[in-house]
Amino acid sequence: MKRTFAIAAVSAALCFAPQAFATGMYQPDGVQPVDPQGEAQHEQQDVKLPPDPEGKAEELRLEGKCQQALPILRSLAADDRDDIAKFNLGQCLLDLSKTVSNGQGLRREGAVWLLKAANKGLPNAQLSLVSAYLDGSGVPRDAIEAGKWSLIYHGNGMRFTLGMKDISPDLQARLDGALTEQSWIEARSRADAWMPQMQSAED
Repeated sequence: MKRTFAIAAVSAALCFAPQAFATGMYQPDGVQPVDPQGEAQHEQQDVKLPPDPEGKAEELRLEGKCQQALPILRSLAADDRDDIAKFNLGQCLLDLSKTVSNGQGLRREGAVWLLKAANKGLPNAQLSLVSAYLDGSGVPRDAIEAGKWSLIYHGNGMRFTLGMKDISPDLQARLDGALTEQSWIEARSRADAWMPQMQSAED
């Protein structure tokens, strides 16, 4: 739990403007329906958030109970400052996509949330995008883009603050096998051009 609070505290410091998010009824045993094609059915729902909603949602995700976590995460992610919720929502959707016959819709939506969190500077999401782009999971397969996110993650000061390790040797080997010397140059160029998306003072 301390890890979650630490990430949330650093992430909150990066973003400034509040946005309203839905509140209402929370069902701890509720299930977010998924249709036969793997598309998430997520009409706007009124959700009463439990105590420590961030921690509860992450706990549910880590326990493999993403269906129960989704209503909480969707409410939290509606607040544009909550990058942790965006990351957890993206991960949950990717996890759920593996449990249905056609999970393309879930993978696409999961990747959208991961990209939002990654572009705000969250290292967890940036690391997840390396595999996503190598595998073409929710995004077009793009080894150069995977290399870009690996470089951004490697240089992310927040990961050092949080004690997050560098990319695993297995993942690095996959990157090195997928990119040529010229591809790495392009990945570096993309990484150097990348800037985190901050909230404007007017938002």
